[in-house]
Amino acid sequence: MIAQRNISFTHFRFLPYLIDNSKVIITMNKKLTIAISLIFAFSGVSAQVNPKQGYIITNEGDTIRGTIDYRSDVRNARECLFAAEGEKEYKTFVPADIKGYRFADIGIYYVTRTFAIDGQEKTFFAEYLLQGGVSLYRHKENDTDYYFLVGEDGRVGTVKNDGVLIATPKESDKAKREALREASQIFAKSSKARNELWLREITAENLTKITRDYDMEYCTSSGDCVQFRYDSKKARSLQVKLRLQAALGLGANSLEPTKNAYDKENNQTMTALVPQVGIGADFLFPRSNKHWSLQALALLSYWNMSKEMRNMYYSKEGEISELKYLNLELQLGGAYCFQPESKVSPVIRAGLAVEQSVSPKMKNLDGYHVGKGVDDIHAAMGFFIGAGADIAAGSHQLRLTAEYKWTRSSFSGLNSNYISLCAGIRL
Repeated sequence: MIAQRNISFTHFRFLPYLIDNSKVIITMNKKLTIAISLIFAFSGVSAQVNPKQGYIITNEGDTIRGTIDYRSDVRNARECLFAAEGEKEYKTFVPADIKGYRFADIGIYYVTRTFAIDGQEKTFFAEYLLQGGVSLYRHKENDTDYYFLVGEDGRVGTVKNDGVLIATPKESDKAKREALREASQIFAKSSKARNELWLREITAENLTKITRDYDMEYCTSSGDCVQFRYDSKKARSLQVKLRLQAALGLGANSLEPTKNAYDKENNQTMTALVPQVGIGADFLFPRSNKHWSLQALALLSYWNMSKEMRNMYYSKEGEISELKYLNLELQLGGAYCFQPESKVSPVIRAGLAVEQSVSPKMKNLDGYHVGKGVDDIHAAMGFFIGAGADIAAGSHQLRLTAEYKWTRSSFSGLNSNYISLCAGIRL
């Protein structure tokens, strides 16, 4: 019994220390709990870290605008974190919940699709890169990019880029050929597309360009291509493109007579074939209006005219009058393209024309205002109008137009008309 009392006494002797230590442990646990709670609370607040304006498309086809959390490609493929306009709470949508979603400012568009990933069917939000006869989708899983080409007949060609396809001299041609086999079948009609597919690095930008060029040449019956993602150049509010132009036309100058002219009542008209070359710039507004563009062209033409006519009252019959000069011209105006996304589109253009003649050479024109002096250099102002077609040629654009220009020089009394056929390229 004594032993039992000693044991009990010994046990209870340490009880105060245990109680004190338990208070410390409880206090530490409380602090730890508060810290963990704060961490989770902060995580909940900061989970939505990259808000972008956009919208979701419901399974019924309705569009709901609001704010989307723009996260990594992998997470964007799994779910969409969305808050409708006027709401603060974000809701999570998975591919089964909605048809898709899109970011308004950068154009990136995700749609619900089912594709085979390494032989296994999976449903996810696929990034829609290009809609056309052949459409293009992108999906990222872990560190691998998958691209899906969907043909007009619904056939799917998959390109898997896990690093093997980076264009280096050491890569295995056999492995690359196998990786590009399905895509090459989709582009079966175009050796150019297959060649570019082989030579270019497999990226979203390059595949979009190859597919778009293929669609514009071979899939015109499917309508215009729609490119969803804005690249850094196309996302700009203003683009400036170089334009080169050449023309050949019929020029006609109407000369006003002086009081000493043989024929005081009527103007004399001199005509010639006039070649013209020019260089300038197109100013495009792809984000606000794809149809309109502004243009500035500097043009140089050579006018070489001659005509048999009586100049002065004392002139002899059969005299040849001549007028030769270089013509510097500045055209400022606008152009309207009716179908900017099509391979061929009607276009009209019009604007202001300002001219300056250089090094004129005149003979037997003393009876006309333009011939008052050999060193006269006249400035003229007027307008131009034209109509024709824009033709897509890869990343460039060809333009064929028929144009009319009229200018007048009040100093020399020269009325100039020019009807021409123009061919130009926008680089």
